[in-house]
Amino acid sequence: MESTDSPQDQLKRVSQELLSNKIQLHQTTVFLQSILQNSNDLIFATDVDGVLVSFSKGGEKALGYTREELAGSFIRDLADDPLEFDKLTKASREKGSAVRLELPFRGKDGQTIHCDISLTDLTNTEGKTVGRVAICRDITHRKKLQEDLIQIDRLAEIGRIASGVAHEINNPLAIISEISGWAGAVVSDAKGLSEEDREELETAARRIGEQTDRCKAITLQLLSFARGSGPAIASFDIHSLIKKTVSFLEPHLKFKSIDIVLNFEDEALPIKSDPKMLEQVFVNLVSNAIYAVKEKGTDKGRIELKISRAGPNMEIMISDNGTGIPEGDQKKIFDLFYTTKPLGKGTGLGVPICRNIIKKLGGDISVESQEGTGTTFTVRIPV
Repeated sequence: MESTDSPQDQLKRVSQELLSNKIQLHQTTVFLQSILQNSNDLIFATDVDGVLVSFSKGGEKALGYTREELAGSFIRDLADDPLEFDKLTKASREKGSAVRLELPFRGKDGQTIHCDISLTDLTNTEGKTVGRVAICRDITHRKKLQEDLIQIDRLAEIGRIASGVAHEINNPLAIISEISGWAGAVVSDAKGLSEEDREELETAARRIGEQTDRCKAITLQLLSFARGSGPAIASFDIHSLIKKTVSFLEPHLKFKSIDIVLNFEDEALPIKSDPKMLEQVFVNLVSNAIYAVKEKGTDKGRIELKISRAGPNMEIMISDNGTGIPEGDQKKIFDLFYTTKPLGKGTGLGVPICRNIIKKLGGDISVESQEGTGTTFTVRIPV
């Protein structure tokens, strides 16, 4: 049966359908754009040739590029290894979708962004591929955390090994100490020796004993420092703790002209805190100061430790005339595993751990530095 609608009615109905479809298309477009605008993930769509068509705000944040900067570019060029991205695209083309764990991209600043990526082909109503869409989850932070945990475990194992070595060294040291004492007694009672020879041998035996005792003291310090323990609040003199720290680091001062200046108050400064934790803080900070002075290569190296009472807090300032810290690095030195030292010289753990310890004890730590002039760390802890 033929339609009784007039051409005008048919045209009106078609126009209404087109308008409805247009509104629905607009709503769908707005909805999809809203997803791209609000997603924290890196989401992008390309045409069938791999040219970028759309890009999420999360992608802009992760890679540092704006959508306008990447418009018309090939997304494979953002991959750290374009050939690996091509393999993923080929797998998606053959199977309709593909998933790849940890595919690195290169950001605008040159940094590597590690992502888990899911790539899916887009098809039209005829089943023909017209493009591809990818959803990438930024796992850079998680990957760095995993690497940090491995590094921490490695350093903990080194500490356990060092502790074992210190124990092993103590056994032969005890024997050497006993023999040196016995040798000194034998020399004293020996007959037929001239006074000059006797004095030389007694001096040699005494020096062996002294150096043996020194080695034993060093191993005991190492064991005491490495031995893990929870917070143990006690009353102690901060002057004595600092002197102990400097004594512990004396081997690092050999063969280099570095003056350690102790700017202390005249009377004792008692404090109630955790001495073991503070010792770890001061060992780290003074060690860094020694390294900075050595790196500068000055003939007049100087490290000053100044202690004073500042209201309810004890203020300890550790200053050096070393290389200083570049301005761009000063905000980063408290980040875990960030170090300005060359590979193999530093772990990037010392300063962040110092800050965490001081915070745990209710204090704070700050730094002032000028490149080429020196650095001052200021530690404030409640009395």
